[in-house]
Amino acid sequence: MTDDRDLPATPRRTFLAGAAGVAALGTAATAGASDHHERKRETPKTTDDGDLTGHDLTMDDGYRLRVWERTASDDPEEAVIFVHGMTYGAVPMFDPPVAPDFGWLPFAAGRGQATFAPDMRGYGDSERPPEYDEPPEANTSGLSFEREARDILALTRWLRAERNFDRIHYVGLSGGTWRGRAVYTLGDPDYATVTLAGGSFETLPVGAEPDGPFYLPHTREEFDAALTGEIPEGEAVDDWLGGDEFTAREVLDGVWQPIVTSNQRLAEPDTIANPLVLQQATYHPKHIDDPTLVIRASGDETISREGALNLYDGVGAIEDRKRYVELAGGTHFVFLERRRQAFFEEVYGFQQRY
Repeated sequence: MTDDRDLPATPRRTFLAGAAGVAALGTAATAGASDHHERKRETPKTTDDGDLTGHDLTMDDGYRLRVWERTASDDPEEAVIFVHGMTYGAVPMFDPPVAPDFGWLPFAAGRGQATFAPDMRGYGDSERPPEYDEPPEANTSGLSFEREARDILALTRWLRAERNFDRIHYVGLSGGTWRGRAVYTLGDPDYATVTLAGGSFETLPVGAEPDGPFYLPHTREEFDAALTGEIPEGEAVDDWLGGDEFTAREVLDGVWQPIVTSNQRLAEPDTIANPLVLQQATYHPKHIDDPTLVIRASGDETISREGALNLYDGVGAIEDRKRYVELAGGTHFVFLERRRQAFFEEVYGFQQRY
């Protein structure tokens, strides 16, 4: 069994804003990172929930966006867009190779949904920013929620026009909730449902400083600290993360592997780029008028209950078309913990109501 002493304590920083800790992290050079960015991660094993396959979509400015799909049904009636948060991309958050059926995409695909998870700009196996080959402070942030929202709207149009899905759900995880708000501010995606998981409103500043660095280096030690730092004192880390099936180290190694072998990898060993994003407007949740679930784990120390309830209150859907759920026994990373199945079930159940 692993106890809290075997894994590092979490640094007090937010993984949504990504702006803290610049001075401490310094300006480690990344020359030579181009040797790594062509190396592709190993694809998780094929399962009964369909293959994990990648699509490369070209955006209106020529950028290549990687979109991951896992679909098991021969004729799925609905699609789900899963949008990750800050720091880590789609595969580690939604389909990590811990075990074939470990993640959220296998769960949803196993219930007949076609699942699609984009690596947002600067993440995963989407086109690697050339800025990653330079020190962080050599460039200021060039990413924004508005640009990301336009990419998600383009993906939505592709699912309707090329894949013939009329019924599409949106799931925004952590920073993906801010991206969802921008999507509805800039467009009318007409999603069947919207899930805002681990998000808040008015209580947590999000977004990089305009004159700040393009990215922050993020080490394996910081990753371990992030995924374990909110586990309550006295709880066994193995039990909290892995439950009866896995050790904490198996979960952490499985989630880290597709990050460090993706285009986020830097030249320094066991270090990735955490891209910083600008928030150019408020993107008020009042624009979200489709059925909406706001869900938070009770032990989430990144997102407060007040912030999550503010988000729920701010959503523009009428009262009988929105729902607030708080799941006991999880942290900000509940979707990778022993309570993940209950978390997935809550979201799937809401989606099937509409």
